Amino acid sequence: MSRIILSDRGSFLGKSGEQFRITRKDEPEVLIPACKVEQILILGSGISVSSDAIEMADELGVEIVFASYYGKPLARLIPASLGGTVKTRREQYYAYGDARGANLAKSFIRGKLRNQSSLLKSFAKKWKGERAELWQEFRENSGQIEDLIPKLDLIKGKVEDVRERIMGVEGNGAEIYWRTWSKLIPEEWKFPGRDYPAAKDHINSLLNFGYYLLEQEVWAATLYAGLDPYAGFLHADRPGQEKLVYDMMEEFRPLVVDRVVVGLAREMRPGHFQEDCRMTKDGMKIASSAFYGRLDEHITYREKSQILRNIIRSQASTVATFLRGERLCYEPFTPRW
Repeated sequence: MSRIILSDRGSFLGKSGEQFRITRKDEPEVLIPACKVEQILILGSGISVSSDAIEMADELGVEIVFASYYGKPLARLIPASLGGTVKTRREQYYAYGDARGANLAKSFIRGKLRNQSSLLKSFAKKWKGERAELWQEFRENSGQIEDLIPKLDLIKGKVEDVRERIMGVEGNGAEIYWRTWSKLIPEEWKFPGRDYPAAKDHINSLLNFGYYLLEQEVWAATLYAGLDPYAGFLHADRPGQEKLVYDMMEEFRPLVVDRVVVGLAREMRPGHFQEDCRMTKDGMKIASSAFYGRLDEHITYREKSQILRNIIRSQASTVATFLRGERLCYEPFTPRW
């Protein structure tokens, strides 16, 4: 399956038979078989989409996402047939007031902490025998993050009452993680530490862009699983904000986005960014290719090779089955490295 990404002003997405037709100024027309498209991403303004193209996307279950030029989602068109089962959403709302809500919130952070630790350990391997001091620091800090996980098991109660304690554990892990992770970034980028949502440096700009793309994937996954993307557990409700999506992103952030940014920090150059640290058009192409390449990557998980993007959807389905009482617990995505 493929993804259509349009970011040039004046671009037009239409329909030609059973194909999506893309036209850009001074460029040859491009035809893409509709049956091979899974998502259409519109980045920026001045881009048009025909009603025929929208109708074909609806018939084939293709999501259309409208986002800012820098990836922040603004609106989505989803197939009208997707609405989720009533039972799943009812149980999702009920779970907020019982033990399931807190269990999910703790599981999301448990997965995040494990993956943060795993990422640090995976990078530490290359320094063993060469830079023993740095190798030791990464190993010790990853261990400190893992040591926080049992604290989650001690937290009992409804999610409304224990949310701050869960986020406190997450915050302790984040302090260790970002302080250590920053040493993976070349000094010339001058990464000051995690700063969001308005990035004032190049590395945070890359992180935010990657998280926006991950957000789109998780949002689609929750919807296909029949969940309400706005009714979260870990993150407190806010009008218009998809809190379940933010919840489910947590376990994927280190291995889908943070890992890729380490590589981009060595590939990209200052010329790929504007003065305000936002990416140029060429920078966007490099970053988009890296992040989507990661989402389409095969990894070994639960004894079989799977595409990472499909794992995200599988995890959303697992949340739904847990809420419906079809499984005893939710196990976060924590592959071996």
